[in-house]
Amino acid sequence: MQDSGLSEFKSFLGHLQTGDNIISIAFSARISRSGEVEFDFGSFPLTDETSFLMKYWDDDFSAHNSISLSGKSADGIECKTGDLQFTALGLESHKETGTRLSPKGCCSRAEFHRKLIESGSKPVLRMHVKGFQNFGQLSSKNRLGTVTMGGRHSIDDFDTITGHISIYSDTEPADLDEWRKTADNLLEHIRRVMSFASASILQVPIIEFFAGDNLDVVALSQTKHTPTSMRVFHYLDQQPVFDAAVMSFFNPPFKVNNLFFAIEWFAMDATYNEVFLLNAMTVLENLIASNLSEKDAHIRPQKEFDGIRRNLRQVISRCVDKWSAEDSAKAAEAVAELNERLVDLNRRSILTKLKILAERWSVPLDGIGDDKIRAAKRARDLIVHRGNYYEDGKKIDDLWEHITVVREVVVRFLLMAIGYKGRYYSYLGGYHESQFPPKTAVSNAR
Repeated sequence: MQDSGLSEFKSFLGHLQTGDNIISIAFSARISRSGEVEFDFGSFPLTDETSFLMKYWDDDFSAHNSISLSGKSADGIECKTGDLQFTALGLESHKETGTRLSPKGCCSRAEFHRKLIESGSKPVLRMHVKGFQNFGQLSSKNRLGTVTMGGRHSIDDFDTITGHISIYSDTEPADLDEWRKTADNLLEHIRRVMSFASASILQVPIIEFFAGDNLDVVALSQTKHTPTSMRVFHYLDQQPVFDAAVMSFFNPPFKVNNLFFAIEWFAMDATYNEVFLLNAMTVLENLIASNLSEKDAHIRPQKEFDGIRRNLRQVISRCVDKWSAEDSAKAAEAVAELNERLVDLNRRSILTKLKILAERWSVPLDGIGDDKIRAAKRARDLIVHRGNYYEDGKKIDDLWEHITVVREVVVRFLLMAIGYKGRYYSYLGGYHESQFPPKTAVSNAR
């Protein structure tokens, strides 16, 4: 944050407002090492003018308009937020000073603007990221300019800002707004793909935009970053996947719906193995549901199956008619429930849909047997339907094997989606360096 000059507290004079209530206020603000905006409001007297803060605090917050805060520093930096939240009012009474307020507050988004001493003709957009680990700087040229990504090779606190993704325009853009919009999308795409590479969501608490003599800074409150021990790429060898991230933005190998959502599920933190499996299976379900049509998902065309379903309902009714008098009281309820289940008969299994999508995307599944995928799916169903996998007194397959199977399938789909070829780390059968696509798949293709 050295470029923005906001890492240390700066004093601002401005206004605090909610609804029709507005007061002049002096405050200090800075952006911390984790990217959070920190405020210091000092203390000020409780008066008729400031008493609305007490009412805001005592009443239901949702019944009020959000609090907005704006101010300007002596050297011209502007600060504003439209969603200030007080976490404490610090109400104190003294004989000498009377009743005073010393509020504490935070916000989910704040914006800063300042004029730069030196003007630059070529714009720069930068995302500061938490938890990114890398050795050296990654770099790639493209039609927008030069994009770089840097991080620390050793991190003591993963919840601090440890790196950046930046794009520098090589020329002065003819349309600055259009350049900024495309650059935003490019950096966000890179962030998601590198989150996949790290197997951990890289949070972006700070975004800076340099254009001419203007610097705009957006600070976004983020959840705590959690590192993982199951990286897909080693932090010393990320240039190839970085290149794939940039290339797949401009020239994706094929259209992928909801790729970002799938990566979010893949990189989501989990503390239990059961949750790891649920997350990985959700990635597959998401990719399948988003990228196969209804026709792909059904065994027979819906109109044809509607006729089959009517015939099956008649068979069910005839069978129920033969029930004993004791069971016949529940016949109507049973028929209705069985009829609902008939809809599922026309849906292909997840394994069948997975193989359809794998063939369509040319995703190699070498070394991953159908039986392994089916077993992992059964394990996921056990967890969903009863809340746990292992059961006392019963021998059951190790859950970790199911996780590594599904995770490997997910990784191969995502690698194919970004057009990556090269080394990566696999956990199937134990942690090891692997090649994508697998050598057997390459040989078969020849």
